[in-house]
Amino acid sequence: MASAKLFGDIPPFPDDVPIAPMYTVSLASLRSGDDAAAKSVLCACQELGFFLLDLQGDDEVGKTMIEEIDQLFDAGTKIMSLPEDEKEQYLHDIPKSFLGFKPRGQAKTETNEPDRFEWLNIGQDGLMGNTPPQPLPPLVQSYLPLFASFLKHGQSIIAAINATLATQLGLPPDTFASLQPVTKPSGTVVRLIRAFASPRPGDVRTNMIHHTDFGTITLLANVLGGLQILDPGQDRDPADEQAWLWVRPRPGCLIVNLGDAMVQWTGGLLRSNVHRIRHAPGPQRLVDRYSLAILARPERDASMRRLVGDGEDGEDGDLTAWEWEVKKAMALKRGDDAVASKGGKPQGSLKI
Repeated sequence: MASAKLFGDIPPFPDDVPIAPMYTVSLASLRSGDDAAAKSVLCACQELGFFLLDLQGDDEVGKTMIEEIDQLFDAGTKIMSLPEDEKEQYLHDIPKSFLGFKPRGQAKTETNEPDRFEWLNIGQDGLMGNTPPQPLPPLVQSYLPLFASFLKHGQSIIAAINATLATQLGLPPDTFASLQPVTKPSGTVVRLIRAFASPRPGDVRTNMIHHTDFGTITLLANVLGGLQILDPGQDRDPADEQAWLWVRPRPGCLIVNLGDAMVQWTGGLLRSNVHRIRHAPGPQRLVDRYSLAILARPERDASMRRLVGDGEDGEDGDLTAWEWEVKKAMALKRGDDAVASKGGKPQGSLKI
């Protein structure tokens, strides 16, 4: 997450909204092999599929990543302020390519209104040299070394989480990492998101429809609020506004969540939880909300067969990771797939 300085430049997060209780795990403890930190990661990934990762106190990766996040938030405001006609030259083209700009209003919310966000996806493959670089505006190209460094540090964190989860589940430490090597083509992206301010009453609504991520692990940096998690209590309905809990961003902490691929591989032992982007809470809604994320996905040819846990693979077990991603993306775009949290431990409302 960004440094405390950026948090001082925005309206305060309100104290009168329901907050999702989340485990906070120290990156330094996790990287040192601390048993309590490892167990906390497993519990978080079974109960909610989300946790906070505190980068502070880790001089090798965490400190540098906080500095890079600050710089990329500044870059993000410049990039997303490029003229619309310039951004339109670099649009994504799903399912052919997930890379490039996604314009505001291209998708729908649960009320069938246009969404209120835009993003830019920069592929890991181009940043790593696995494939030729994707076409990007000159301004974005000037920041590519910074994006690449941020990605490299994020890969280190993702590797630590993968190894921790594998070990806690009784698998070889490299089980999950071997299916998502950074040197092979994949759908992994660095994503900049701008969700627009909500000054008018009609803007006080969902910006990005509820969904689960369909990759493996997402690292998210926010300063403003807006992310909501569906309470994991059984049978909670996304249409019930009382079922949604706000995530309160914290200086120096990343928000980490699991995607559907980890649920598929573990036969439902781990959890991918429904979440959405709402208008920012309280006075924060008057400010554009920027986010920075790394969305890790398996390498394209990885098998989606179950690696551990009970039950059948289902029809998705015969797919490659790329086939899986295209299937998920197109179903989400068409709105013909019921969105629900997957995997994890049966539970009532979350209490930590």
